[in-house]
Amino acid sequence: MEKIQITGFQPEDTEEMVDLFYTTVQTINRADYSKEAVAAWAPAEEQEYVCKEWKHSLLENQTYVAREEGKIIGFIDLRADGYLDRLYVHKDRQRMGVASALWMKAEKWAMQEGIPTIWTFSSITAKGFFERYGFQVMEPENVERNGVLLTRFHMKKMLVEG
Repeated sequence: MEKIQITGFQPEDTEEMVDLFYTTVQTINRADYSKEAVAAWAPAEEQEYVCKEWKHSLLENQTYVAREEGKIIGFIDLRADGYLDRLYVHKDRQRMGVASALWMKAEKWAMQEGIPTIWTFSSITAKGFFERYGFQVMEPENVERNGVLLTRFHMKKMLVEG
C-alpha cells in the first residue's frame, strides 16, 4: 500500500467522499445492518442532496481526508464542540490503518484546540474501533431513518481530565 496522505478538505472532494460513504455503508455496514436499514441510512435517491448538505458542513467542521495515489480512501470531521460527525473508510481499505491515521490527526487537532471531550454516534460496525481508542459507550439507542429503526451508540472520550 502506498503511503497514506492526510490533507485538509477541499469543496471539490465532496462528491468523491459522498460516493465513498454510500459504497462503504452499502457493503461494509451490511455485516451489521439489514438491507432495509442500509437503504434507510444511505438512500440512493438522496445522494445529490447529501452532496450539497455535506459540502457546507464539511467546510464548517475540521475535516481531514486520507488519500492514496490521489484517490480518497477515507475521511473524518469534527465540530468545534467536539462532535465527531463522520469517519468513513473506503470499503477496500478497511483494517489497513486509515481510520487510525485519520483519528490520530483529528484527536491532535482537538487537543490543540483545547476541546475537552469528543463525542459521537457510532454504528455497530465502528463501535469496536472507537472503544480501542478510549471511547466509552454512554448509551445505545435506536433512531428512526426513513421509517426504519437503526441501532447506534452514543460514545465519548475525555481528552482533558476535569
